[in-house]
Amino acid sequence: MTTQQTPSSGPVAGAPYVPPAASAGEWQATPASSVGWSDDGLEAVARLAEETNSRAITVTVGGRLLLERYFAAFDEETAADVASVQKSVMSTLVGMSVERDELDLDQTVSSVLPAGWSRAGAAEAEITVRHLLTMSSGLHPRRLTQVSEPGSTFDYNTAAYQKLRPVLETVTGRDIDTLSRERLFDPVGMSDATLWAPRPDRPTNRDATGALHWGLSVAARDLARFGLLALRQGTWGDVVLVSSAWFAQAWTPSPAEPGYGYLWWLLGHNRDVSGGPEDWVAALGANDQKVYVVPSLDLVVTRQGLSAKEQGEARTSYDMQLMTAVLDARS
Repeated sequence: MTTQQTPSSGPVAGAPYVPPAASAGEWQATPASSVGWSDDGLEAVARLAEETNSRAITVTVGGRLLLERYFAAFDEETAADVASVQKSVMSTLVGMSVERDELDLDQTVSSVLPAGWSRAGAAEAEITVRHLLTMSSGLHPRRLTQVSEPGSTFDYNTAAYQKLRPVLETVTGRDIDTLSRERLFDPVGMSDATLWAPRPDRPTNRDATGALHWGLSVAARDLARFGLLALRQGTWGDVVLVSSAWFAQAWTPSPAEPGYGYLWWLLGHNRDVSGGPEDWVAALGANDQKVYVVPSLDLVVTRQGLSAKEQGEARTSYDMQLMTAVLDARS
C-alpha cells in the first residue's frame, strides 16, 4: 500500500501550480495566447455553453483559469447537485481508504454491510467492492436482484454504487461529509458550499431495500479543483492525497466495459465517442454535468446546468460537441 505524504511547510520547487483556498488568495488566470489558446475560441465555447442550457463553465490549463462563465442565476458561490459526477469523487475516496489499509477492492461488500444490503439473497455475498466500482455487480439496476454473475457484464447501476457510501462510513468510522472534508475537500481548498446530503425523500430516490440515495452539491470552482486533483494524479501542491497508482488503476478499462474504469468514464476508449483525445477521462452526471480531464493537454473542463439536448443520461452526444468546441479554441 502507498504511504501518504504529510503536508510540508511549503511547495516543492517546480511543483505544478494549484490554486490556493479561496480564503488564501486569488485563483490565477492566464492569457489564453500565452499557453497556445485563442480568446476568440474560448468565447465560442462560452457561447455554446450559454446556448445549451449551461449555468457554469470553466476551462483551466496548467491549473490556471482560461475561462470562467456563469449564466442565469448562477455565480461563483452557487452549489448545485452534480448527479453522477459524484461517482468519480467517491472513487477517489475509495482509493484513499484502500491506501490506508481500511478497505480492499476484492473484499466483499457483505464483509462490511449487514445481510440484505441488496435483494440478491445469498448471491450478494459474492459481490466485491471492485464490482461496485466497475458497474459489474450483476444486480438489477432498480430491483437489486441478481441478473448475472458478478464481474461478467457492465450494467450502469446507481443503486448498487450508492452502497459504497455506507461501506466507506463503516470502515473509516466517519460520515461521508466528514470523511470527504478531512481527506479531499479541505486539502484542495473546496468551499463549505460543497457537501453531501440525502436526496429528497420520494420513491424514485429510494432503492429496492428502502435506502435513500445521496447527492453531492458542488460549486463550479470546487468542481474544477477536483478535476485538477485528478489531472495531477492525486497530488495537490506538495501533498500526495492519493497515489498516481490509484488513478492508473481507476483509469484502466474494466474487463466488462473498456469505456469505463473505477467510476470514471474513459471517453478516449469509448466506442460511442470518436475524435476526442485518447487520454480523455470524465466524471459525468445526468443532465450534462461534466468534468473533463485531458492530461496530454494539461486541461480540465467543467460544465454544470440543465440538459443540453433533452437527454437525461450521464454520457450524451453533447460530450463530443462540447469537447470539439474546446479543442477548436487552441490556437
